[in-house]
Order: sequence, then C-alpha cells, then structure tokens
Amino acid sequence: MLSQVLKKTQLLEKIAKQRRAFDGDSLIVRKIIAEVRSGGDEKIKDLTLQFDHVRLKELRVSIDDCVISNKLLLNAISQASKNIRSFHLKQLPKSFDHKQNDGTKVSLKWRTISKVGVYVPGGNYPLLSTILMNVIPAQIAGVNNIIVCTPPQSNGLPDPTVLAVCNFLGVSDVYQIGGAQAIAAMAFGTETIPKVNKIVGPGNRYVAAAKQYVSNRVGIDMVAGPTELVIIADKTANPTLIASDLISQAEHDKDAFTLLLSTNKNIIENTKNEIERLLQKISTKNTATESLKNNGVSFFAESLDECIEISNQIAPEHLSIQTNNMETLYDKCIAGAIFIGQETPVAWGDYWAGPNHTLPTSGTAKYRGLLNVLDFLVPYSVTKAGANQKSVHAISLLAEAEGLMGHALSVNLRNGDES
Repeated sequence: MLSQVLKKTQLLEKIAKQRRAFDGDSLIVRKIIAEVRSGGDEKIKDLTLQFDHVRLKELRVSIDDCVISNKLLLNAISQASKNIRSFHLKQLPKSFDHKQNDGTKVSLKWRTISKVGVYVPGGNYPLLSTILMNVIPAQIAGVNNIIVCTPPQSNGLPDPTVLAVCNFLGVSDVYQIGGAQAIAAMAFGTETIPKVNKIVGPGNRYVAAAKQYVSNRVGIDMVAGPTELVIIADKTANPTLIASDLISQAEHDKDAFTLLLSTNKNIIENTKNEIERLLQKISTKNTATESLKNNGVSFFAESLDECIEISNQIAPEHLSIQTNNMETLYDKCIAGAIFIGQETPVAWGDYWAGPNHTLPTSGTAKYRGLLNVLDFLVPYSVTKAGANQKSVHAISLLAEAEGLMGHALSVNLRNGDES
C-alpha cells in the first residue's frame, strides 16, 4: 500500500511502465469498429449483449420523464452548472480584423463545430459531473447538435441520474451504448446514431483506444488514460488530508495512479497509516485498496525543487501542492490541473470550482490543456488582397524561390502579367 521507491530513476521508470501498459488493445478495438461500420445498429445490439449483458430493443433513450427528484441534489447540480458555465463563458474568443500596410485586409474568425458526441462512462459509477463538464462548454460555444452515448446498466437502461442531468441540460439525443462500439457509432454513424464531427469525454482503455483509432476521421478531445494524482507535501502538510486525497483518486478504478512526493519522512509514514484507517470508512474500499497497492507510490525528496522536477517529468493529470509556500510554486509546475493548499481537495475541482475536469493524462499535459470552449470552435481566416504593385512582385519572388511557378503566375495574372 503506497509502496516507497528510493531512487528517482526507478520511480520514473515505474511510472513509464504503468503508462505503456495502456498503449495496447488496438486489435480488439479495430475489430469492434470494423463490425460496427459494417453491421450498424444490429451489430451494436450484439456487442452490447456481449459486453454489457443487456439485450437492447432500441438504441435511443427517451428522457422526457427523467427528472432529479432529490431537491438537495438538484440544487447542488444547478449551482455546479452555474459555476462551470460562468468560468467557461470567460473563455469565448474574439474575432478580429486587421489591415496590412499594403492594404491587404485579413480577419480571424471562429465557427462552431456543428455536431458533437459526448461519451459518458457508466461502469462503476454514474459520472453525472462528466455530462456537465463536457456539455456545458459545447453549449457555450454554440453547438446545437449534441448527442450523448452512455452504457446501459443491468436493468437495460443507463443510470437514471445521468439521464436526468441530460434532460436538465436540454440534451435529448441520448443513446444507451458504451465502449468502443459507441465511439465507432459516433465516428461513422449508423441507421439510428448520427455521425458527429467531434467526440469528447473520458472512458476506459477500450474507449481511449477507439478514440485514438478514429481520430483520423473525426475530431477528439484527447486520449485519456487512467486518472493520476501527484501530491507535493512538506512538513506542514496534514497526513489525514493527504491520505483522503490519494484515496479519492484511487477509488476511480484499480489502474488509477497516485504519488506522494514529500520532503519529510514522517509525513510519508503517517500518510500510510492514515490511508489504512480511512479506507475502512468508505464503500469503495476494495477498488481503492487494489489501486493503492498496485499503483500507489511514495518518494522522499531532498527538496521541493526535486519534487517539482519529478512532477514535471511526469506532467500528471492532477497536482496537489500542500506546502508552506505553495503560492510561489504552482507557476513552476506542469500538470493538467493544479490544486493549491490542503484545504483544496481534487474533488472540489471535479464537481464545483468551474474549470473543466476533463484533463490530459499520461504526460500529455506538457502540450495539451484541460477541455475548454475552444475545443468546440474552429478558427479560420478571411483575406482580401490589396492592389499593391510591390506586394505582387514580392509574392512572386517568394513563390519562384520555392520553385512553385504556378503560384507566381497566379499572382502576376492579377497584375495583368503572364510572364
């Protein structure tokens, strides 16, 4: 449980090995995608029976009567939605017009992606927050056609709360399919399920592999692996709170990765003890225990600088900084989402704060950020040439320098010169 690695090289290699374990599954996924493309709705029903053990009559689910009857939960969802919406509204970009010195008029404009598919996992937990985090930014961007795919439960229907949140957000096109077959259906379309322009949302390793495979035909947000949390802690940190944060990520699934980097050996040992104690308090004990046993790691670092160096090489999905001088550290760090101070659990961001919880994993935070409104918009340019003789000559020279004489001709003809 939260095994300790003594050497930095061993720690980084262990993490790299864990991440490489999720690079496979392509053969299974390719077979599923090929079957959906050729077999359409009927093949999806066959695959749902095979993998989810549910025999579907219809793929589309009616959600007109799906409501959240618990008023306290409804109020919480409503306020979380407001927080997410207000944060994402500030992300809307501005178009601009510009005039070059020679009179050329250029503009940067934005257009909305017309149709988006959202995948909502439904395996161990009904992730209603995933709907909020993926649908709301798309709506703010102006996407009018949003469909949701989420797998059925043993009773033959998706989780009722998931359906109720879809209804709450005004998303009526919901399909009760999951796994790689859902990704294939959204990417290529079937008799019932429309083809979309972009697919967003997290999922298991098969969903991730399917998204990667179809990414040459349809846009995707990112290929997400198992959830990750790195905590940087010094002697001022609270072992009980650290332990609770590690458990909160470990309970996602047995493949979740958690790492405690600390400059204090007592913090590490006390955290281990607190993990054992707190695990007895939660119903997800078995999953969290297996995850922490297999993928939970602690490392004693000589300094906070070393903690940051290690964390930046990992570039984790979530980074929690629980140190005395935390405000001076976060801008040195690379992570999908950073949480400051022991009073800020990752769950605060998962549900409430406003920034998106669909985040880059497996080190991709080095070049990719959290899901945002721009993921549902496409920038494009508009150009109107100026009538400047010097510009025509300069452009012609540039084209000739590249050996593209047709380019040069197309410019010179605008000036009445065919030479």
